[in-house]
Amino acid sequence: MFQRIFMRLSSVFMVSMLLLSSAAYARNIPQAATANDKYFYGTQVLSCPSDAGQYGDFNDYGYWKGGAWCGQTGKAGYWVWVNPNWYVWQYKIPAKAHVNQKYSQMVQLMKCPSDAAQYGNFRDYGYWGGGAWCGKTGKAGHWVWVKPYWYVWKNKRR
Repeated sequence: MFQRIFMRLSSVFMVSMLLLSSAAYARNIPQAATANDKYFYGTQVLSCPSDAGQYGDFNDYGYWKGGAWCGQTGKAGYWVWVNPNWYVWQYKIPAKAHVNQKYSQMVQLMKCPSDAAQYGNFRDYGYWGGGAWCGKTGKAGHWVWVKPYWYVWKNKRR
């Protein structure tokens, strides 16, 4: 009996966590907040309308170690202002990973150091339908290797 109750509670917890994490990614984050796909993996959004006077409509502030900001605690990361919010990103995407702006809207970042032997320092692999790769599940998209990461992009611009 206790095992059944535990299993039901575990299932409810897992479904709740899935819905909560999906809601976080479903937020309407403006494309400008990525600074033209310069950053990836948003970790925080801070509402701070009073910063509009100093930063205008847009500001790619760059890396900040985090701390008190606008009555809140901001995380360390790459900060981008799109009025009225600050968007904090965990990763800065190297310019090379864009292949001269050929790709946009990164959907996955996958660390796979073992691929360096086959792909060297850089490879514009092109479109792949996704699947098992490097012990993970790779998403469908346009794959670019910049050692030691695969950058997977949703769109090809040209």
